[in-house]
Amino acid sequence: MKAASKALLDENFKAGFSIMRELPTGKLVSKEPFGFIDGISQPRIDWSQVQSTDNHDHDHYSNWTALGEIVLGYLNEYGLYTPRPLIDPAHDPAAENLPDAEDLPALKDFARNGSYLVMRQLRQDVEGFWRHIDELAGSNASLREQLAARMVGRKRDGTPLAPRSPHRIPGINSDDAINNFSYDLDRDGVRCPIGAHVRRSNPRTGDYPPDVNGFWSRMLRLLGFCQQRDDEDLVASTRFHRLMRRGRGYGPILSPTQALKPDAEQAERGLQFICLAGNISRQFEFVQNAWNMRSKFAGLENERDPVIGVREPLSDGTSTNHFRSVEASGVTREYRQLPEFVNVLGGGYFFMPGIAALRYLASAKTPED
Repeated sequence: MKAASKALLDENFKAGFSIMRELPTGKLVSKEPFGFIDGISQPRIDWSQVQSTDNHDHDHYSNWTALGEIVLGYLNEYGLYTPRPLIDPAHDPAAENLPDAEDLPALKDFARNGSYLVMRQLRQDVEGFWRHIDELAGSNASLREQLAARMVGRKRDGTPLAPRSPHRIPGINSDDAINNFSYDLDRDGVRCPIGAHVRRSNPRTGDYPPDVNGFWSRMLRLLGFCQQRDDEDLVASTRFHRLMRRGRGYGPILSPTQALKPDAEQAERGLQFICLAGNISRQFEFVQNAWNMRSKFAGLENERDPVIGVREPLSDGTSTNHFRSVEASGVTREYRQLPEFVNVLGGGYFFMPGIAALRYLASAKTPED
């Protein structure tokens, strides 16, 4: 933004608002504070609405997401319209300039082309993260990088641990090697641990297990028969829980090497996390609660997200500060007593209106008018 434009924006903003507090924010860079490439996997919005929402067409993971999953006023992945504020123009003539609701044309769609925004300030213990992993790795630099990557699910440069997808993933270009992968060929978590952060956040599942691709096999699964694995159907289809997200770090950058030094710089560090979703409960809260923070996930028990998870024990006192990693030999290594590396300092839920809604609000009469 040019300086003159920013100055004008600041001037107009101050005419109607008072700044109570400013959150610290660093420059927009590609890496988050722990040192991993961030923001490289996003759903691709189906603007043309060409992908079917019929579950029979979703055997495998797709990176396309229905327009209504992110933008209000359009069909979502259920083929429905997310509940949103609609206005009867008979009761409010000023709403005439708002677009008609597609599902209820007699009403005006105040939310159309808007979205819901989630903001969270996350404090990250960069020093504690790398020192704990270094201790688990016996101060072996190579093992330290491997263990950190297995906890995250990607290497620091963004390279996925999971194998390349055996089929073309809709919505991902064939040359996008950094995202053209699924977990269909790694169902036991040998390449990428089942509990890894990126696998929990986006399990890349379809509506059915990978081996279900015919009418009768679908029907048998729907009726609860022919399960070949104990963990089948324990992870919900990913397409109902996608997010558009972005993170912006704050605080001085501390590399893993610097974090391990005795005189590492002490400072507040973290991420200003922002995401857009058409349904906060079904998308953001579901991912956080059912996948990241839940102690049971895809057959795992008594462990939460190894990177962002809380370490509170269960109600019966069972600890959840574990991380399990299956080796190629079949041996499962369990890392215990993981501390919390990320803490939520604050945040909020917001509505981001479209242009038409902004014009409607700007034209609304005040009690003094």
